Order: sequence, then C-alpha cells, then structure tokens
Amino acid sequence: MNDASHLGLLIARTGLVLGKAVEREFEKSGLELTYQHFIFLNLLSKNNKLIQQDLADIVKIDKSAVLRVIAALEEKKLVERTGDTCDRRKKTLHLTILGKALLKQALQIETKVNSRMQEGLSKEEVSTFIKVALHLRDNI
Repeated sequence: MNDASHLGLLIARTGLVLGKAVEREFEKSGLELTYQHFIFLNLLSKNNKLIQQDLADIVKIDKSAVLRVIAALEEKKLVERTGDTCDRRKKTLHLTILGKALLKQALQIETKVNSRMQEGLSKEEVSTFIKVALHLRDNI
C-alpha cells in the first residue's frame, strides 16, 4: 500500500513526522515540551476563556484525555485554572507567565521546522496546499 494513494494515511503520517521533528528541536533547545502540549499552549494563548470541554471539541479528543494534558501543564506551572465568575463549576484555563515565555520560545522553534518543511515549495504551492487541506478537513 502506497501512502500517496491513501490521502488520510499520508496526512496522518505527515502530522506524526512533523510532531516528532518539532519535539526533537524542542529537546535540542532544552524545552521539556511535547508537540501536544505545544498545541494546547498555542490554543490557550489565542483564547483566554477556554474551558476543558472547549479544548476537547477543538482538538477532537475526549475530555479525560484533555484533563490529563491540562494536569501535566499545571504540574509544570505552564497553565492555571480559574473559576468562572458566572458558573462556579466551570474552570477557565489560562497560560501562566512561565507558560507564555515557554510558548514564545516554542513558537520560534516550530516556525523554523515549518520553514524547513516548506523548502522547495513556492508560495503558490503552499497556498494551494492550505486551501486543499482545509477543504479535505471540512469534507469530514
């Protein structure tokens, strides 16, 4: 079976390879961060009012898996939970100062890996890929 004839497998494998490449670069830079943790920190940096269920919906994993990731990020002092003023049962998630600083470093590393991944591609090819990838995602 050839990955190229199975788009889903090709996309999944590319995502795994990208994640591992980013993690290797994190490790080389002394950042103790997984690609999954990076994704969560990045999402939280863009929206200061997310709750655990929001993250589960965005990343398409179950709530208990999100809880484990958040617990790990809390243990590293990268994320904190704050009680919602309207609903005491809800806990909004926020990056700590340490989390913001670590994310800033991680984004620089991830940007370099993304640049390396795009070597040899024109801006038009990258733009077309993004358009096609979004279309594929929206189809499912």
